[in-house]
Amino acid sequence: MSAANDLSNDARKLKDQAAASTDRVTTDASEELAKLRAQVERLMQERVTPALAEAADQVQGYAVRARDAVEERADALSDTVKERPLIAVGIAALGGYLIGRLMGGNTYVYPRDRR
Repeated sequence: MSAANDLSNDARKLKDQAAASTDRVTTDASEELAKLRAQVERLMQERVTPALAEAADQVQGYAVRARDAVEERADALSDTVKERPLIAVGIAALGGYLIGRLMGGNTYVYPRDRR
C-alpha cells in the first residue's frame, strides 16, 4: 500500500506543479499583454494622433482656400452681371437654348413623314 500512497502523493505533487505552472503562465501572459497594450497606446499618442491632427489641419486649410476661391469667383461674376446686364441675359438665353437643343432630341410635335 505504500507504493499506492507514493503514487498518490506523486500525482498530487504533479497536479500542484501543473497548477502553479498554469498560474505563472497566465500571470506572465497578462503582464505581457498589459505591456503591449501600453506600447500601442503610447505609439498612438506619439505618432498616429499628431499625424491625424496634421492631416485634419491640412484638409481644413484646403476647404478654406476653396471656399474663398468660390466666393471670389461668385463676386466677380456678380459684378460682371451688374455692369453688363443685357449681355448676361443674352448669354443665359443662349445657354438655355443650347441646353434645350442638346437635351430635347426631336422637337417636332408632328412626325415629318405625315402625308
